[in-house]
Amino acid sequence: MNNIFSRTLIAAALVAPAVAFSQATPITFDLNGAGAGQSFSVDVLDWLPGNALSVGGNPSSGPVAPGTQTQLLYQANLGAVTLGGVGQALAGAGGAQNFTAVAGFRETVLTNVGGSLTFAFSDAPVLSATNFFYIYANAFGNNLAGTGFAPAGGTIVMTGHVTSVLSSNYNTAGAIGPRFDNFNNNDHPGVSTLIGSGATDINVFIDSANAAYFPDFASGAFKFSFFNNSQVTPFSQVDPSRLFSSNGLLDGNLANNVGGSNGVTQAVNRNFQFQADANQSFNRIDVPEPGSLALVGLALGALGFASRRAVKKG
Repeated sequence: MNNIFSRTLIAAALVAPAVAFSQATPITFDLNGAGAGQSFSVDVLDWLPGNALSVGGNPSSGPVAPGTQTQLLYQANLGAVTLGGVGQALAGAGGAQNFTAVAGFRETVLTNVGGSLTFAFSDAPVLSATNFFYIYANAFGNNLAGTGFAPAGGTIVMTGHVTSVLSSNYNTAGAIGPRFDNFNNNDHPGVSTLIGSGATDINVFIDSANAAYFPDFASGAFKFSFFNNSQVTPFSQVDPSRLFSSNGLLDGNLANNVGGSNGVTQAVNRNFQFQADANQSFNRIDVPEPGSLALVGLALGALGFASRRAVKKG
Protein backbone atom coordinates (compact mmCIF):
# COMPACT_ATOMS: atom_id res chain seq x y z
CA MET A 1 0.00 0.00 0.00
CA ASN A 2 1.51 3.31 -1.08
CA ASN A 3 0.49 6.70 0.30
CA ILE A 4 -2.50 5.28 2.13
CA PHE A 5 -3.93 7.15 5.06
CA SER A 6 -7.19 7.35 6.98
CA ARG A 7 -8.76 10.61 8.14
CA THR A 8 -11.54 11.40 10.56
CA LEU A 9 -13.09 14.87 10.69
CA ILE A 10 -14.79 15.67 13.97
CA ALA A 11 -17.23 18.53 14.61
CA ALA A 12 -18.47 18.75 18.16
CA ALA A 13 -18.94 21.01 21.18
CA LEU A 14 -17.47 20.46 24.62
CA VAL A 15 -19.73 20.95 27.60
CA ALA A 16 -18.28 21.17 31.10
CA PRO A 17 -20.29 19.87 34.06
CA ALA A 18 -22.96 22.42 35.05
CA VAL A 19 -21.71 24.84 32.41
CA ALA A 20 -23.33 25.09 28.98
CA PHE A 21 -22.70 27.33 26.05
CA SER A 22 -24.35 27.91 22.72
CA GLN A 23 -21.97 30.05 20.69
CA ALA A 24 -18.41 31.26 20.66
CA THR A 25 -17.57 34.53 22.39
CA PRO A 26 -15.01 36.76 20.65
CA ILE A 27 -11.96 37.76 22.67
CA THR A 28 -9.19 40.26 21.96
CA PHE A 29 -5.91 38.76 20.79
CA ASP A 30 -3.06 41.25 20.47
CA LEU A 31 -0.44 39.57 18.32
CA ASN A 32 2.22 42.12 19.19
CA GLY A 33 1.72 42.11 22.93
CA ALA A 34 0.15 45.57 23.37
CA GLY A 35 2.34 46.91 20.58
CA ALA A 36 1.39 48.74 17.42
CA GLY A 37 -0.38 46.76 14.76
CA GLN A 38 -2.29 43.54 14.85
CA SER A 39 -4.95 43.35 17.54
CA PHE A 40 -7.95 41.21 16.57
CA SER A 41 -11.29 40.21 17.91
CA VAL A 42 -11.24 36.44 17.41
CA ASP A 43 -13.36 33.44 18.30
CA VAL A 44 -11.12 30.68 16.92
CA LEU A 45 -7.41 30.01 17.05
CA ASP A 46 -6.62 27.60 14.22
CA TRP A 47 -3.41 25.67 14.89
CA LEU A 48 -1.61 24.24 11.89
CA PRO A 49 -1.32 20.46 11.55
CA GLY A 50 1.27 19.45 14.09
CA ASN A 51 2.64 16.48 15.98
CA ALA A 52 1.56 14.38 18.93
CA LEU A 53 3.43 11.57 20.65
CA SER A 54 2.10 8.84 22.90
CA VAL A 55 5.03 8.10 25.21
CA GLY A 56 4.84 4.44 26.14
CA GLY A 57 2.10 3.87 23.58
CA ASN A 58 3.87 1.01 21.80
CA PRO A 59 4.96 -1.67 24.29
CA SER A 60 7.09 -4.60 23.14
CA SER A 61 4.66 -7.03 24.79
CA GLY A 62 2.09 -6.53 22.02
CA PRO A 63 -1.17 -4.57 21.66
CA VAL A 64 -1.55 -2.03 24.44
CA ALA A 65 -3.70 -3.50 27.21
CA PRO A 66 -6.49 -1.85 29.25
CA GLY A 67 -4.99 -0.19 32.30
CA THR A 68 -1.82 0.91 30.50
CA GLN A 69 -0.93 4.56 31.18
CA THR A 70 0.58 6.70 28.44
CA GLN A 71 1.81 10.30 28.27
CA LEU A 72 0.56 12.49 25.42
CA LEU A 73 2.77 15.30 24.08
CA TYR A 74 1.54 17.83 21.49
CA GLN A 75 3.18 20.70 19.59
CA ALA A 76 2.06 22.97 16.73
CA ASN A 77 2.41 26.43 15.19
CA LEU A 78 -0.48 28.89 14.99
CA GLY A 79 -1.89 29.07 11.46
CA ALA A 80 -4.77 31.55 11.55
CA VAL A 81 -7.34 33.34 13.68
CA THR A 82 -10.98 33.76 12.67
CA LEU A 83 -14.07 35.71 13.67
CA GLY A 84 -17.45 34.34 12.67
CA GLY A 85 -15.80 31.94 10.27
CA VAL A 86 -13.90 34.71 8.49
CA GLY A 87 -10.13 34.48 8.59
CA GLN A 88 -8.11 37.46 9.77
CA ALA A 89 -4.97 38.42 7.81
CA LEU A 90 -1.82 37.77 9.77
CA ALA A 91 1.36 39.36 8.47
CA GLY A 92 4.52 40.98 9.68
CA ALA A 93 5.98 41.00 13.17
CA GLY A 94 3.70 39.29 15.64
CA GLY A 95 2.04 37.23 12.90
CA ALA A 96 0.71 33.72 13.25
CA GLN A 97 4.06 32.03 12.77
CA ASN A 98 5.35 33.67 15.95
CA PHE A 99 3.09 31.58 18.21
CA THR A 100 3.33 27.93 19.24
CA ALA A 101 1.33 25.61 21.48
CA VAL A 102 2.72 22.74 23.53
CA ALA A 103 0.64 20.46 25.72
CA GLY A 104 0.82 17.20 27.62
CA PHE A 105 -1.16 14.96 29.95
CA ARG A 106 -1.51 11.33 31.01
CA GLU A 107 -4.20 8.94 29.84
CA THR A 108 -5.07 5.33 30.68
CA VAL A 109 -6.33 2.78 28.18
CA LEU A 110 -9.94 1.82 28.97
CA THR A 111 -10.69 -0.64 26.18
CA ASN A 112 -8.96 -2.24 23.21
CA VAL A 113 -11.35 -4.26 21.08
CA GLY A 114 -10.31 -5.27 17.58
CA GLY A 115 -8.13 -2.22 17.06
CA SER A 116 -10.65 0.25 18.52
CA LEU A 117 -9.24 1.88 21.65
CA THR A 118 -10.72 4.27 24.21
CA PHE A 119 -8.90 6.25 26.91
CA ALA A 120 -9.53 8.16 30.14
CA PHE A 121 -7.73 11.06 31.80
CA SER A 122 -5.40 9.79 34.55
CA ASP A 123 -3.29 12.76 35.63
CA ALA A 124 -3.50 15.06 38.64
CA PRO A 125 -5.54 18.17 37.66
CA VAL A 126 -2.74 20.64 38.41
CA LEU A 127 -0.05 22.33 36.32
CA SER A 128 2.93 19.99 36.40
CA ALA A 129 5.72 18.43 34.33
CA THR A 130 3.23 15.89 32.91
CA ASN A 131 0.06 18.01 32.77
CA PHE A 132 0.55 21.32 30.98
CA PHE A 133 -0.67 23.66 28.24
CA TYR A 134 1.47 26.59 27.08
CA ILE A 135 1.19 29.16 24.31
CA TYR A 136 4.48 30.82 23.34
CA ALA A 137 4.94 34.13 21.53
CA ASN A 138 8.11 34.94 19.60
CA ALA A 139 8.41 31.25 18.78
CA PHE A 140 8.28 29.20 15.59
CA GLY A 141 8.62 25.43 15.63
CA ASN A 142 10.43 23.36 13.04
CA ASN A 143 8.11 20.39 12.60
CA LEU A 144 10.73 18.02 11.19
CA ALA A 145 13.36 18.78 13.82
CA GLY A 146 10.77 19.17 16.57
CA THR A 147 12.56 22.19 18.02
CA GLY A 148 11.48 25.81 18.47
CA PHE A 149 8.08 25.04 20.01
CA ALA A 150 9.27 25.82 23.57
CA PRO A 151 12.32 28.02 22.91
CA ALA A 152 14.39 29.51 25.72
CA GLY A 153 13.92 32.94 24.12
CA GLY A 154 10.17 32.58 23.71
CA THR A 155 7.55 34.36 25.80
CA ILE A 156 4.93 32.22 27.53
CA VAL A 157 1.65 34.11 27.10
CA MET A 158 -0.75 31.46 28.40
CA THR A 159 -0.41 28.57 30.86
CA GLY A 160 -2.90 25.92 31.83
CA HIS A 161 -3.50 22.31 32.79
CA VAL A 162 -5.91 19.59 31.73
CA THR A 163 -8.78 18.92 34.11
CA SER A 164 -10.62 16.19 32.19
CA VAL A 165 -10.79 14.27 28.93
CA LEU A 166 -14.32 14.23 27.55
CA SER A 167 -13.58 11.61 24.92
CA SER A 168 -10.52 9.92 23.49
CA ASN A 169 -10.23 7.14 20.93
CA TYR A 170 -8.06 5.61 18.23
CA ASN A 171 -9.21 3.21 15.51
CA THR A 172 -7.27 0.98 13.14
CA ALA A 173 -7.92 -2.09 11.03
CA GLY A 174 -4.34 -3.17 11.67
CA ALA A 175 -3.03 -2.30 8.19
CA ILE A 176 0.60 -1.22 7.92
CA GLY A 177 1.67 1.55 5.52
CA PRO A 178 5.22 1.46 4.11
CA ARG A 179 5.80 5.20 4.70
CA PHE A 180 5.53 6.95 8.03
CA ASP A 181 6.14 10.31 6.30
CA ASN A 182 3.90 11.02 3.28
CA PHE A 183 4.42 14.80 3.43
CA ASN A 184 6.57 16.03 0.53
CA ASN A 185 9.93 14.25 0.78
CA ASN A 186 10.17 11.12 2.87
CA ASP A 187 12.36 12.43 5.70
CA HIS A 188 12.04 9.17 7.66
CA PRO A 189 13.17 6.59 5.07
CA GLY A 190 12.71 2.98 6.04
CA VAL A 191 10.10 3.75 8.71
CA SER A 192 6.63 2.25 8.23
CA THR A 193 3.52 2.93 10.31
CA LEU A 194 0.24 1.59 11.54
CA ILE A 195 -2.67 3.23 9.66
CA GLY A 196 -5.49 4.73 11.72
CA SER A 197 -7.29 7.80 13.05
CA GLY A 198 -8.76 9.12 16.27
CA ALA A 199 -9.76 12.13 18.35
CA THR A 200 -9.27 13.47 21.86
CA ASP A 201 -11.32 16.27 23.46
CA ILE A 202 -9.92 17.87 26.60
CA ASN A 203 -10.82 20.53 29.15
CA VAL A 204 -8.04 22.87 30.24
CA PHE A 205 -8.06 25.26 33.19
CA ILE A 206 -6.11 28.42 32.34
CA ASP A 207 -3.74 29.23 35.19
CA SER A 208 -2.46 32.48 33.71
CA ALA A 209 -2.74 34.63 30.59
CA ASN A 210 -0.54 37.58 29.64
CA ALA A 211 -2.89 40.57 29.50
CA ALA A 212 -0.70 42.23 26.87
CA TYR A 213 -1.70 39.45 24.46
CA PHE A 214 -5.07 38.36 25.92
CA PRO A 215 -6.45 41.46 27.71
CA ASP A 216 -9.94 40.01 28.14
CA PHE A 217 -8.68 37.30 30.47
CA ALA A 218 -7.89 39.95 33.06
CA SER A 219 -11.57 40.69 33.56
CA GLY A 220 -13.57 37.62 32.64
CA ALA A 221 -13.71 33.85 32.51
CA PHE A 222 -13.64 31.86 29.29
CA LYS A 223 -13.79 28.33 28.12
CA PHE A 224 -12.48 27.00 24.84
CA SER A 225 -14.49 24.54 22.79
CA PHE A 226 -13.49 21.90 20.29
CA PHE A 227 -14.29 22.96 16.74
CA ASN A 228 -13.07 20.77 13.86
CA ASN A 229 -10.03 18.55 13.79
CA SER A 230 -8.42 15.51 12.21
CA GLN A 231 -5.64 13.24 13.41
CA VAL A 232 -4.13 10.40 11.46
CA THR A 233 -1.28 8.04 10.76
CA PRO A 234 0.64 8.17 8.49
CA PHE A 235 1.56 11.86 8.22
CA SER A 236 0.28 13.65 5.10
CA GLN A 237 0.12 17.39 5.96
CA VAL A 238 3.23 18.00 8.04
CA ASP A 239 6.60 16.38 8.75
CA PRO A 240 6.80 13.95 11.67
CA SER A 241 8.92 15.55 14.40
CA ARG A 242 12.12 13.90 15.54
CA LEU A 243 12.02 15.66 18.93
CA PHE A 244 9.40 16.81 21.47
CA SER A 245 9.29 18.90 24.62
CA SER A 246 8.80 16.55 27.55
CA ASN A 247 7.30 19.17 29.88
CA GLY A 248 6.44 22.22 27.75
CA LEU A 249 9.45 24.14 29.08
CA LEU A 250 12.46 22.27 27.69
CA ASP A 251 12.76 22.60 23.92
CA GLY A 252 13.09 19.37 21.94
CA ASN A 253 14.62 17.35 24.78
CA LEU A 254 12.80 14.06 24.05
CA ALA A 255 13.37 11.83 20.99
CA ASN A 256 10.28 10.45 19.26
CA ASN A 257 11.60 6.88 19.62
CA VAL A 258 9.18 5.13 17.25
CA GLY A 259 11.70 2.66 15.90
CA GLY A 260 11.38 1.10 12.46
CA SER A 261 7.60 0.76 12.40
CA ASN A 262 5.48 3.39 14.17
CA GLY A 263 2.77 1.73 16.27
CA VAL A 264 3.74 -1.83 15.39
CA THR A 265 5.14 -4.20 18.03
CA GLN A 266 8.94 -4.25 18.03
CA ALA A 267 11.70 -5.86 20.09
CA VAL A 268 11.82 -3.03 22.65
CA ASN A 269 9.30 -0.57 24.04
CA ARG A 270 8.59 2.33 21.67
CA ASN A 271 6.39 5.43 21.45
CA PHE A 272 3.55 6.01 18.98
CA GLN A 273 3.44 9.23 16.91
CA PHE A 274 0.63 10.76 14.88
CA GLN A 275 -0.33 13.89 12.97
CA ALA A 276 -2.59 16.13 15.06
CA ASP A 277 -4.72 19.13 14.06
CA ALA A 278 -6.46 21.42 16.56
CA ASN A 279 -8.77 24.45 16.63
CA GLN A 280 -9.90 26.39 19.69
CA SER A 281 -13.00 28.51 20.15
CA PHE A 282 -13.80 30.69 23.14
CA ASN A 283 -16.86 31.10 25.38
CA ARG A 284 -17.37 33.45 28.29
CA ILE A 285 -18.74 31.85 31.45
CA ASP A 286 -19.46 32.98 34.99
CA VAL A 287 -17.70 30.92 37.63
CA PRO A 288 -17.00 31.39 41.35
CA GLU A 289 -13.31 30.63 40.85
CA PRO A 290 -10.75 33.42 41.28
CA GLY A 291 -8.88 34.28 38.13
CA SER A 292 -9.74 32.99 34.70
CA LEU A 293 -11.16 29.62 33.77
CA ALA A 294 -10.80 28.10 30.34
CA LEU A 295 -11.66 24.83 28.77
CA VAL A 296 -9.77 24.00 25.64
CA GLY A 297 -10.80 21.40 23.08
CA LEU A 298 -7.85 20.04 21.17
CA ALA A 299 -8.43 17.18 18.79
CA LEU A 300 -5.10 15.52 19.32
CA GLY A 301 -5.44 12.01 17.97
CA ALA A 302 -6.08 9.33 20.49
CA LEU A 303 -3.21 7.80 22.38
CA GLY A 304 -1.79 4.35 22.04
CA PHE A 305 -2.00 1.83 19.23
CA ALA A 306 -3.28 -1.59 18.26
CA SER A 307 -0.80 -3.65 16.30
CA ARG A 308 -1.79 -6.59 14.13
CA ARG A 309 1.46 -8.49 14.27
CA ALA A 310 4.92 -8.41 15.83
CA VAL A 311 7.63 -6.77 13.78
CA LYS A 312 11.24 -7.01 14.89
CA LYS A 313 12.62 -3.67 13.82
CA GLY A 314 14.57 -0.81 15.42
